[in-house]
Amino acid sequence: MATNSAPADDTGRDAQVIADKSVPVAILLALVLSPVAYYYVGRTKLAVINLLTLNYLMLGIVAVPIHVYKIISDARNERGGGTEDW
Repeated sequence: MATNSAPADDTGRDAQVIADKSVPVAILLALVLSPVAYYYVGRTKLAVINLLTLNYLMLGIVAVPIHVYKIISDARNERGGGTEDW
């Protein structure tokens, strides 16, 4: 049974643009500069929230890399090419 699910934090952006982003670069950015990682995947509002809340009260060290990975992988699955570039 196929399900139609929207990508994580889908706001109508083009999945192709997000799917073309590099997963290792996104995760590295998320570990070093969390707001920049959100901006890299096109989530400007989340970048601002992350910056204003001081990296989600330091919980972002764990949450942001997982979330950024999920955003990119969902966009790739929506596009139909769920290949990894690791």
